[in-house]
Amino acid sequence: MRVNTFFALLFFFLVSCASQKSVEPVVDYSDERSILYEVSKARKLLDENPVLALARARALRDLSRPMEQIDSLYMDASASTRSEFFRAVDNGQWSDALRIYRSLTALSIAPTEWDEKSLFEKRMGQWREAGNSTLVSLNEVQRSTPEDEAPNPGIVSKMIKGTITVWVDRGLRVKNGVGFADRVIGSGFFIDKRGYLITNYHVISSEVDPKYEGYSRLFLKLPSDPDTRIPARVIGWDPVLDLALLKTEIEPSVVFQLGSSEDLKVGNRIYAIGSPAGLEQTLTSGIVSAQHRRLLSLGDILQIDAPINQGNSGGPIVDEAGRVQAVVFAGIEPFEGLNFAIPVELLRIILPALYDGGKVSHPWLGAWGKTAGAPGASFTEGVSVVYTIPGGPCYLAGIPPDAVITAINGQTVKNLEQFQSFIIREKPGTIVRLTGYVGEDERGERVDRQWYVMMTDRPEIPGQEIFERDEQIAALLPVFGMKLDRIGSSRRYTISALVRGGIADESGFSENDVVEIRDIQFPKDKNIVTLQLFTKRRSKGYLEAFIGLGASLDSPSYF
Repeated sequence: MRVNTFFALLFFFLVSCASQKSVEPVVDYSDERSILYEVSKARKLLDENPVLALARARALRDLSRPMEQIDSLYMDASASTRSEFFRAVDNGQWSDALRIYRSLTALSIAPTEWDEKSLFEKRMGQWREAGNSTLVSLNEVQRSTPEDEAPNPGIVSKMIKGTITVWVDRGLRVKNGVGFADRVIGSGFFIDKRGYLITNYHVISSEVDPKYEGYSRLFLKLPSDPDTRIPARVIGWDPVLDLALLKTEIEPSVVFQLGSSEDLKVGNRIYAIGSPAGLEQTLTSGIVSAQHRRLLSLGDILQIDAPINQGNSGGPIVDEAGRVQAVVFAGIEPFEGLNFAIPVELLRIILPALYDGGKVSHPWLGAWGKTAGAPGASFTEGVSVVYTIPGGPCYLAGIPPDAVITAINGQTVKNLEQFQSFIIREKPGTIVRLTGYVGEDERGERVDRQWYVMMTDRPEIPGQEIFERDEQIAALLPVFGMKLDRIGSSRRYTISALVRGGIADESGFSENDVVEIRDIQFPKDKNIVTLQLFTKRRSKGYLEAFIGLGASLDSPSYF
């Protein structure tokens, strides 16, 4: 009996230890030993990742007292980063050279014999030599035309020839002992004479998602020969923006031109081409119903009322001249006319990365925040940093919670949406200069600050990473919008702060409410977290109640 009890206690101890996550340690910039430890860590990065070593050296320089070891590290990291830049130039790696050059420019130490224009021209020449006319013409933006007219029948006939059906065979799906054919049908459109085409990521996700373990085969069907299945392969994909670049070995007769939806206004007429329910060569029309919808984690999308059905996903939204203005990606079936499309500007931003191949990585500052501005005010003044993830880029750069960011690389930022539109144009591994302020001094004037932050790869599920790298109670701030202070040693807390418009705020919680956390769950493959509380809410007359809250582990408020 004693032996069994011993092993039971041992098992419980091991399970408990295994469930404990390692929370990122806090860097003490006032302690010399802590600073020297950070210096040694940064030095180890000089050969492997000199840009990161440079970012860490700059943060140590800005946040610590003057030290010879820090100055030496900064000089060595600067030299290593410049060497990395010239190595990229010598090897013709122009995208990497641009990333490093922009990092050096942010720190005002860029080599004077180069500039961004020259590097862009070199990259353009490389694309031209490879025969990639699509990327070469990316900057030749043809604006949308606002006329509310039907497209010329000749244009319609031509564009339909450049639109194809994307067909993914996923074998059999067994339900109640009976096998059913599992097919995913979408649309796509050619953008390159060499056989490259665009569709939605969710249409072809089984081809590249490592979590998918079943059978999957990708084919295309042309309008001219819908009975023939043409093999294709996935070149690049972006799960965040739901876009993918495919390649087939046929030469399309028609290639779409990418327009610009920046001039589109609510009420302008647009046209959708695709294969709803597998019916090829279908053209539907409608108007732009709304702009700047925040349904994706990054970037704004268009709301349209053109009829969209299953099978339209990945098809083009065009203007009356046949230029692509957006890519269909979603419709809400119970609500007729409530459909959404990804603006072509977002496709333009990631298209070079799609051609490079593989999964597209987006930049990440490791923070969660809101647009800064007084409640009810008609103007905004930047981005308020509510939370920074321990060990993340903003945290390492010394950006404190409640800081307000007003500019990035000298470009003024008015709100979170504008800030993200600047960020998404950068590449992970780039150092950016953030300008802002942290509170007020004794005279009531803002304390202006500058931070140099090296952006890393955006995690697939930001909220999940926060729970893995921070204490659960601290993670409730960005996920549910409430900051908790512990009462004694139990699981009881008081709400010390609420984020206006957050889940807790909209659920009727108030500051100083007492809550007791009963359970936190992460339903498998749902990308959400559920929280069960026992509480006495002031707004409800302090009546005792069990409350269940749910939240997505991703949102447009992460950056």
